[in-house]
Amino acid sequence: MRKILFLLPLLLACNINVAGPTIDNTNTNTNNASNDSHDTTFAPSNPSAPTTGPTGEQETVLPLPSNAQAVATSVVNRDAVAKSCQDVYGEAAWQFMDTVVGALRKTDARWGYLIKPNTGQVSRDVIAYRATNDNIGAWGVDIIIDQCGHPSFGWGVIGFDPTAQWTGTRF
Repeated sequence: MRKILFLLPLLLACNINVAGPTIDNTNTNTNNASNDSHDTTFAPSNPSAPTTGPTGEQETVLPLPSNAQAVATSVVNRDAVAKSCQDVYGEAAWQFMDTVVGALRKTDARWGYLIKPNTGQVSRDVIAYRATNDNIGAWGVDIIIDQCGHPSFGWGVIGFDPTAQWTGTRF
């Protein structure tokens, strides 16, 4: 204790300036994953107006079920969401989408997968609710945000598209 008290006046008299290191934060986006292009091809319309079915008849568009988001949220598994990029994890990456669609189909068989119009492939992050009497005309709901970057669960209602194709299975 005496040594510290003895050195204290010397330290005060020296006028010592201490400078910390300079911090330079640079953030470079290295995300080069291909974008799931549902957001550029999905053409939402006004679902309150009747739509014309494939045979020319007028159809009333069903609204999204009010409990759907709660059902989807109840089955969220963060590990499955984190591994939902098919480019990295292959077939195993579908686990999250399949779980959510399966849970929703238990409450309403109109839930399924959105078929992307530009490729005919099942969307990797958007589910569909068949809102008409056939497999054309569906609501799109984006359930995986930043799928091949830092994926997380979301419930982004894209809207109703009278030309969107729906399928109950992805096989």
